Amino acid sequence: MSFFQLLLTSVTFNVTANILLKTGVKSIGGISGNKASLITELAKAATSPFIIGGLMLYGLSFVIWLRVLTFNDLSRAYPIFATIVFLLTTLGSVIFLKENVSLLRIAGMIIMLLGIYVVARY
Repeated sequence: MSFFQLLLTSVTFNVTANILLKTGVKSIGGISGNKASLITELAKAATSPFIIGGLMLYGLSFVIWLRVLTFNDLSRAYPIFATIVFLLTTLGSVIFLKENVSLLRIAGMIIMLLGIYVVARY
């Protein structure tokens, strides 16, 4: 696989993991951090199919990311990875989680896309 194929595969797994984790944490009622209920909440999280699936995809994303780093400069790969993850996670949040995104955030994402173009090309 090429650099961009590997990178986009890692990105896809990472974005999907984030959406699954958010869905899972919503389905169990969240993690309050309250000492008295933390064990119960973590037990619910550990048995949630969404959270388990999200963690598995994070693991796959990580393994593929290691492959990306094997043959590419971190200073080139990471900015591309992080920006695409941010953009696609935001898009997925709007589509699948029905979250709202302001016009100012959209403008910022357009600027980020221009930055990815420069980093990827040069």
